[in-house]
Amino acid sequence: MQKEQVIVALDIGSSKISCVVATSDNSKISVIGAHSFASKGIKDGVVNNIDKAVSSISEVLSKTEMMSGHAISKVAVTISGTHIESLNSHGVVAVSGQDSEISAEDIMRVNEAARAISLPSSREIMHVIPREYIVDKQRGINDPIGMSGVRLEVEANIIHGSQTSLKNLTKCIQQVGVEVDQLVYAGLASAEAVLTDTEKELGTILIDMGGDTLDICIYSQGSAVYSAVLPIGGQDITNDLAIGLRTLLEDAEKVKLKLGTESDLAEKEVLIDKSGKESRIPKGEMYVGDLHIGMETVPKNLLNDIINRRLEEAFKFVQIYVKKAGYDKKLPAGVVLTGGASLTKSIEKIASDVFNLPVRVGKPIGVTGLVDQIQGPQSSAVVGTIKFVSNKIKSDTFSYNKRSGNIGKLGGKVISFLKSFLP
Repeated sequence: MQKEQVIVALDIGSSKISCVVATSDNSKISVIGAHSFASKGIKDGVVNNIDKAVSSISEVLSKTEMMSGHAISKVAVTISGTHIESLNSHGVVAVSGQDSEISAEDIMRVNEAARAISLPSSREIMHVIPREYIVDKQRGINDPIGMSGVRLEVEANIIHGSQTSLKNLTKCIQQVGVEVDQLVYAGLASAEAVLTDTEKELGTILIDMGGDTLDICIYSQGSAVYSAVLPIGGQDITNDLAIGLRTLLEDAEKVKLKLGTESDLAEKEVLIDKSGKESRIPKGEMYVGDLHIGMETVPKNLLNDIINRRLEEAFKFVQIYVKKAGYDKKLPAGVVLTGGASLTKSIEKIASDVFNLPVRVGKPIGVTGLVDQIQGPQSSAVVGTIKFVSNKIKSDTFSYNKRSGNIGKLGGKVISFLKSFLP
């Protein structure tokens, strides 16, 4: 039985920094602590002020330690930013076993062969994701361990990022006295948290909309096949509202959040002030007097028009990238939206109109424990990082057991050989 592991995930976004501490074993992942804090020193997913970033990271780690009762010494960190790109690669090796049986070592070697691609020295590989294995020209194999063959190939998706950006973020965390265990692409992490196995198999587009960036991760036949990051996020919607309403960014953010919680069916028409005086809200207007932004009402049509235009533009850009990747009209499971900006009003309808596919907003699934603070789509990346690391631990343990089994078989053959010389 797998020993219980403590996993710490740190999601460093442009609008907020989130940390989750969880325990993981063979049966479940249980959250024991979580905290979020306003992000400073981070813009478009990369560090632009080390001192401010270190201060924000230190604050959220300190509060999470207090809540979980666990001293944090190493973390898995989510990474976003337009510097992240992906490409497909091919690896091939000869099966090394005497019986031509594919082992865990052969899998490691062929994955390393796929990793050996020509990239500029300024780039760093973050993930090598096997799409399919090929054994003696037989395609579509997900797990070839134990199969017989002479030639082993892999089709893999390589996710890589700017070495400078990755080093700067790592440096900020190390200055807090915490080790970076691994870096995880935010789109990949969110997919782990919200996508079902059926969606991954049939083909789907995962769109994680954050404050400054939009992460794209396309899945087909069970694995990630394409990733990209666009410089579009919820902050762009706020900027547009501030211009349209001629108000401050902070006030525009308040209006955006209130619109997201407004019900179209239960429109508030009558207000009663402290003196008991009644006043009616004109039809089609949203009351914002309680936000203290210098106006009593704003036209809902104006707000919806500003937001819808920006979202439509963002999704059309995503559509261009999907076509560029060669997956247009090949993803029947549709689109899954997540991230903080996915809470924007009418976002599902707009996405459905643009992509002409089924659309849903994805929330984190598959974890237990203190989940109250991580139930919304804004927590998908940090929860997904916990699941990503947990799955990797299980995979590494499985590979180790496979290698141990092979060593045991070899030892048994040696012993039998030596016994043949005994009287």
